[in-house]
Amino acid sequence: MSRIGRVPVKLPEGVKVTIEPYAEGSLRPIKPPSDYRLKQMMKRRPDKDSFQAFGQPHRAVIEGPLGTMRVPIHSFINVERADDATLTVTSKCGGQTKLGKTMWGTTQSYLASAVRGVSQGYRKDLELHGVGFRARMENIDEKETLVLRLGFTNELPVPVPYGVKISCPTQTSVTVFGHIKGQVGNLAAKIRGLRKPDAYKGKGIRYLGEEVKLKPGKRR
Repeated sequence: MSRIGRVPVKLPEGVKVTIEPYAEGSLRPIKPPSDYRLKQMMKRRPDKDSFQAFGQPHRAVIEGPLGTMRVPIHSFINVERADDATLTVTSKCGGQTKLGKTMWGTTQSYLASAVRGVSQGYRKDLELHGVGFRARMENIDEKETLVLRLGFTNELPVPVPYGVKISCPTQTSVTVFGHIKGQVGNLAAKIRGLRKPDAYKGKGIRYLGEEVKLKPGKRR
């Protein structure tokens, strides 16, 4: 059994969920298997751990006020509408296989993150610590761009990807907002990586509320 997978996913008002199958021929492996690997795969099929043992995979289309997300659902997993405000995730194998137990909790977490993303969104706040460190928004080549002044010779431009909004409430703070959790987190980590907090003075970019342990300087 999966503790996370058994927790139902609550649907707030304004969020619609549709379960639909994949189009025929749209599912292809990222890396085609070799002849030897294909031969070994065919030896073990059909068994309880094969993809086709419990049917074909499908996906959930989640629509909300902030956008639309598509969550892939493994063939081992079954997603149903318990009522108008709840989604239940169950394992078709009853949690008896290793892959079934793994994908049970993973699918529930993906669905919960997508529901929160299209209804509330995700937000990351960053702070700039350092003399002369500044952040501002500009329109460069008709594209919204975050321009950072971090003590280098040149200013650092960061283009804003589609689906994410960046704002600068003050000259030393940056806010990243979007409905895709991974996209927001990756962009915030990329901005922080341009000038990580210094270990001695603490200068750099850090998350809001992040504590940086400073090392003692050299002593005579």
